[in-house]
Amino acid sequence: MATTTIQVSDQIIKAVDSMEFYSLIDGSLEATLTQLNNVNIAQSVDTVWYIGKMGVRIAGFDQNKILEVTAQNGLIDLATLSLQTGSDIDLYDGITTFLDTPYLDQIKTDDGVTAVTKFTAFSTLPGAEIEYIYKVTGSSIAGAQKFTQADAEDDEHFTYDPSTKIITLPTDAFEAGTYFIAQYKYRAIGQSITSESDKFSKDARVIINLTLQDVCTKELNHGQFIIPFAKIDGNFTISAGDAPSVHNVAINALAGVCLNQSRELFSYRIITGEAEVI
Repeated sequence: MATTTIQVSDQIIKAVDSMEFYSLIDGSLEATLTQLNNVNIAQSVDTVWYIGKMGVRIAGFDQNKILEVTAQNGLIDLATLSLQTGSDIDLYDGITTFLDTPYLDQIKTDDGVTAVTKFTAFSTLPGAEIEYIYKVTGSSIAGAQKFTQADAEDDEHFTYDPSTKIITLPTDAFEAGTYFIAQYKYRAIGQSITSESDKFSKDARVIINLTLQDVCTKELNHGQFIIPFAKIDGNFTISAGDAPSVHNVAINALAGVCLNQSRELFSYRIITGEAEVI
């Protein structure tokens, strides 16, 4: 079989395509970030200087080589949060498991007597599906009159029928066309991450995929930074508000210490195509 010699020129990084996290146990893919920006790959070393007469440096030795990667992702990635917190992703089917956070439902009563909830209020105690309703007259909940659910409505209590989602309001408490807030839980379906105090970030094999361009031929190539052993940093920020949301990620390379492990912190690969097997 003939051996092909490949000469590769310098490359321009045109795009960071993705950052992939693989399990160190079975090699399975655990998370992928695809909306990356501001990716930084930084290597640093500490130099110990040997000083001679008159303070002249006569030798220098490097130690404490460190590789750190920081990145911002434009999407909040649940799988990456799982690696950063060390916690599993919890699934809620709304039947056997459901979210226990209260929902604040802003509701309009057309007639001042009844109103309909957006979701079906749920409680393990029948007859107590809705925790409270609030009569809000301004922009704040402060000072709002509060009503509770009962078997029959009166001037301080309301009733609720989960089968129709209808609230019968307290007697003469609301005028037609006004709004109020109902506080209740419902059988929500979704996913969540819980950061527990005794669980910490995980390790992974990290691959950063790049789109490269040969500076001479202008051909596009596939590039990779591969970090065989990486500690996912448990310090992170998620920013949201006027600017688009940002999920910050940082990883630190680890050196293998076992007999069958490499001591490499990272490798940089330029892939120009697929070999033809004859």
